[in-house]
Amino acid sequence: MAKLEEKNYVGCIVGGAIGDALGAPIEFMNLNNILNKYGINGVNDFVEFPDGKGQITDDTQMLLFTAEGLLRSLHRSHRKGIWGAYTEICFQSYLRWLHTQQDWFGENTINHRELNGWLIHEKFLYKRRAPGNTCLTSLRSAKSGTISKPINNSKGCGGIMRIAPVGLLFHDSPKQAFQIGAELAAMTHGHPSGYLSAGYLSALIAFLNNGIDLMQSIYQSNEILKSYPSYEETYTAIQKALDLHLVGQPDFYKLEKLGGGWVGEEALAISIYCALSFKDDFEKAINLSINHSGDTDSTGSITGNIIGLMLGEEMIPKRWINNLSNYDQIKQVASDLFTEVQGNGTDFYDEEWEFKYPGY
Repeated sequence: MAKLEEKNYVGCIVGGAIGDALGAPIEFMNLNNILNKYGINGVNDFVEFPDGKGQITDDTQMLLFTAEGLLRSLHRSHRKGIWGAYTEICFQSYLRWLHTQQDWFGENTINHRELNGWLIHEKFLYKRRAPGNTCLTSLRSAKSGTISKPINNSKGCGGIMRIAPVGLLFHDSPKQAFQIGAELAAMTHGHPSGYLSAGYLSALIAFLNNGIDLMQSIYQSNEILKSYPSYEETYTAIQKALDLHLVGQPDFYKLEKLGGGWVGEEALAISIYCALSFKDDFEKAINLSINHSGDTDSTGSITGNIIGLMLGEEMIPKRWINNLSNYDQIKQVASDLFTEVQGNGTDFYDEEWEFKYPGY
């Protein structure tokens, strides 16, 4: 099947950023309060700031640093013929994100030599937008968790919400995408449902990227999931979303049955349900994904990644694209991911790429 185009990559990353920004102002509100304040259709525009602009949160910030780490890893691989350092390099990218969020935590966290690449110079990423405590605490330790040696027992959605670039870059092998996504999430989230949900999303994005339809991508991702120990909780959440999809028309109150999305498997289930409910309508899918009593920016972000990839940037409402702060920088990361996938080697590497994504 035909692989997707650059517009789909942009749709995935920008779509996620839009869902993130739309959901941010109502993250800690319950559904009844949201509907009482914003009307029966809930939030359907950027309402956080008086200028009508939307700003990303830590969800998209960390996603961009995931992309950076993977692109630096692949740069190293192409330049030196050495693959396998992606966990270490991505962990350094997450430490750069940590650096943008708070005061310096000492030389044991990250050294000045590693404050390089282009993202660290983008001031909009220094805005502190309710970063997750688990990510902060884990990264402050300067120790990376692994699947075999978990750093904690957290299954919060901080692992899955940042992971979409894995599926974009490793679409040729959804099994590999699953493994890499799970490993990157396990750096900060040690519970199986925290990292398996991230692995699942990585594989789902990879299947979709290969032109496979959404339902078939879900079924094939399920098969990979079931090959991992302790998969049951994540699998059950996905099945609950599939069962709910078969019962009547989607609405905000029905969505509440899938939980709040604060944990990885719930965020995944909510996003799958929203994408299935409106797989041909970006606006309706995002509107459903953010108007609930829970982690609205994360479910908006993940849903935006899925549905944006499927439909491409041109199917995202122009008013949202035009009012997304730092759209150009966010789109650039998506385009760079596509450039890497299309490059198939080192032909496109130059001094600019070396500055943006040095291979260490």
